Formats: sequence, C-alpha cells, structure tokens
Amino acid sequence: MAELSLSQGRLFGALYEAILYGINFILFVFLLYLFFQEKKTTFSQRLRLVALCFLFCLCTAHLALGMRGLYVAFFISDLPPDTFYLDHTQPLDLIGKGVYAAATVVADGLLIFRAYIIFSGRWQAVILPCMSLAATLGSWIALIHAYSRQARGTTLFPHHIAQLAVLSFAMSFITNVIITIMICVRIWLAMRRFKSTGISTSFYKQFLAFTVESGLIYPVVLIITGIFFALDNNGLEIVSGSNTQVLGIVPILLSLQLRFNLSAYDTTRSTRNVTVPVFNSDTDTHEGTELDGMARPPRKAIHLNPDSSQDTGTAG
Repeated sequence: MAELSLSQGRLFGALYEAILYGINFILFVFLLYLFFQEKKTTFSQRLRLVALCFLFCLCTAHLALGMRGLYVAFFISDLPPDTFYLDHTQPLDLIGKGVYAAATVVADGLLIFRAYIIFSGRWQAVILPCMSLAATLGSWIALIHAYSRQARGTTLFPHHIAQLAVLSFAMSFITNVIITIMICVRIWLAMRRFKSTGISTSFYKQFLAFTVESGLIYPVVLIITGIFFALDNNGLEIVSGSNTQVLGIVPILLSLQLRFNLSAYDTTRSTRNVTVPVFNSDTDTHEGTELDGMARPPRKAIHLNPDSSQDTGTAG
C-alpha cells in the first residue's frame, strides 16, 4: 500500500478533526444546557465554564484554520499542496501553532486545578506541573518565533528549529504525564482506603476514574502521535492536527463526570465522612457529607446509651 503524501495526510487529518469537533460541540452544548438548568452555581463553577468556553472557541478556531489551509493549498496556492505544507512560515501555520499552544495551556491548567482540589488545596503539590506547563508554553513561543524569523517560502529549516519542534511536543507530553500520574496515584490511594472499609467500587467508576478524571486520554493520544513521528510516517498529519479537539473534549468530559457525581475520588472521600449513628457519644450533632458529595446540614445524633440520670426503676 502506498504511503500517504503530506497533503493527503493534512486532508484526512482535517476530516478527522471535523469529526472530533462534532463530538466536542455536542458535549459542549450538553454541558451548557446542564449549567443553565442549575438554580444556583458557585463562583468556581462559573469560572470553569468561562475557561471551557474559551477553550471551545480555540478548538473552533483551529478547525477553521485547518479548513482554510486546505482551501489555500488545493485551490489558491501556485505551489503543489505537498510543497505548500512544508512552508511553516505562512501566517495560517503560525496562527494554528499559537492556537494549539493556548489550548494546551487552558486544558492543562484546568487539570492542574483539579489536581489542586484533589490534593486538598495544597499548592505545593502542583508546583511541578505548573513549572512544566510554563516550560511547555515557553517552548511553543520559542518555536513560533523561530519560524516567523525565517524567510517566507522556506521549506528547509535549521536543525535547532527542528529540535524546538520536538521539544514543544515533548514538553506537552511530559506536562500531561505528570498531571495524570499525580491524579491517578491520589485516586488509587483513596480507592484503596475505600476498599478497606469492605465496600466495593464498580468497575465502571474505576474505569472513568483512571481515564477521564485523570486526563489519561490526552497522553495516550500524544503517544500515538509520537509513534507516527518516530516512524517518519505522514499519518502523523492525521492525528496531530486533531490533538486540539482532544484537548477540548477531555475537560468537558471531566466536568460532566463531576456534574453527574461519577467522580471516584469525591465518592470515596465523602463516603468516609457519611453521617452514622453515634454510639456512647455526648455530642448532640454530627456534620458530614453523603455519597453524592454534597454537604448536608448538621443532624441530631442517635444516642444508644440510656441517660443515667433518668429514672429507670419499676413501679411497685
């Protein structure tokens, strides 16, 4: 079977990205519907929705740039499409890289915020992923700047620019792996303590925990992208262009998971604090949370020991 050409890879990549954008769009509209059905929302929920709206706009812009690139390459440019796509100095390509870098920062920032919550608000726990995310952004800025300084129409670039391109994708992968491992370990420890109580967790929730809640999907996509890159296969163009849509889908899936109380971590943590009868306790109330993770008002404790001051004698 003949190998895909560069232009064919871009064409099929745009079609694949359009399919993923359709999934992204449906999930985003569903999330908006659920949000506006809520009678009361917190500031953090509204802030997260604003970030997701911005991320969705970036995903839309990236798809539009890809489609515009196809139109220019196949119908307007005097160059053959394969040669056209080798030129990384054109504005469409530079803007596309900038949009991808911005989407990476927003999506990874949302996952870092989730890790911050899972680690009980300890900012020390998210220092490393924040530093890695800053390095990722810096590498993308350096790459875009290096491309922009080359003469228009350049198709062969210096070695240091090729190294910057590899570094940019590598830093994106490293950042996501760090965040995913941190969240997975935290969830695993919580579920292990949960199982010690004798209560089992369904396979479905465990699967969601280690795929959606940890953000595992995007590192897997980057691994597939890296395999195509290592094989020097133009199939790379099919998966790499659609990575932006995956960046948009993962945080929306996480938000929907939290909205439907399917978070394994939140469930295990709140179950340990569930209100139970109080044996031999002098405390009048007990405050806690229930399985749905929502805070409940204080309740009267159930005293199972009789009051010694009460007359328990029998009538004679």
